[in-house]
Formats: sequence, C-alpha cells, structure tokens
Amino acid sequence: MLNWYSLAASGEFYSGNIKFVEGKVSYRYQPYLNMAVNFSYNDINLPSPFERTRFWLVGPKFDFTFTENVFFSTYVQYNEQIDNMNVNMRFQWRYKPVSDLFIVYTDNYFPGSWNSRNRALVVKLSYWFN
Repeated sequence: MLNWYSLAASGEFYSGNIKFVEGKVSYRYQPYLNMAVNFSYNDINLPSPFERTRFWLVGPKFDFTFTENVFFSTYVQYNEQIDNMNVNMRFQWRYKPVSDLFIVYTDNYFPGSWNSRNRALVVKLSYWFN
C-alpha cells in the first residue's frame, strides 16, 4: 500500500516569518516491509542582525520483519542545518513475550568527507519477570 502526506505553510516566526514544506511518502508490504521517506524544507527570515536561513531535513526509513519475533529497522537522516548525516540500525529479537534483545548501531558523519563524528554500539536485554 502506498501512502503520502504533505503540508505547506507560511506565517510569523518570532519577529520574522517562516515558510515550510514537509511530507512523507511510504510503502508497506505487509507483514514484511515498511519503507518511508520523510522530508522537510524550512525558509526562515528574521530581521537584522540575523540572517535568512534555508535548510533541508531528509530521512529514509526501512523496517523489515523477518519472522514474528525477529525485526530489523534502519533510519538514515541528512540534516543540512547542522551538516550531519546520521545512520541508525536496530536489530530486535523477541525471545519471550515482553522480553527482547536489542542491538543498536548509530553513526554520525560529516557529509562530503564521510569522516565520522561519533558512533556507538548499544546492546539492551529486557526480561519480563512474571
């Protein structure tokens, strides 16, 4: 199933004004795959001494369901305002009801040079005592 959403607006922003466009396009193939791309464009114009600012935020996301207990999702986001590319990947294994193992990897890059700003690998185990 293909879905989309969009919004465009303009108005006052503090002592200046803002124009923005945002949206999302997604595709779902149940129960295995969900793909989406989020985007946002902002044009902020404030009076002196501030400068006019325009920036994009783009983020594709993929969710895979391998079995009823094993999942993988990944999210990539480009933020022009802070010049950052973020990659986030999460593996989830539900080994018992309300009991999960999560393995999450995240990495932030400088776009262009692809030098890493920071990265992390996190493992979380939850167990439901009943």
